[in-house]
Amino acid sequence: MKQIIVVIGLALCSCGRESSPEGRMQIRTEHLQASLDSLKIQNKAILDSLNSIRQELRLMRKTAD
Repeated sequence: MKQIIVVIGLALCSCGRESSPEGRMQIRTEHLQASLDSLKIQNKAILDSLNSIRQELRLMRKTAD
């Protein structure tokens, strides 16, 4: 009887997201989505900085003429 309880307990413990291929794929997808979101934010910040630099260069060219 104790063995059956132990086997059932171990079976329940091994049913987490990390134990199945679908669960691992879902975890991997969540990590990739978070990384992609972070890269989008960084890309937007870089583009904003580039636009500011372009505006400053245009003003410098106008004042130099």
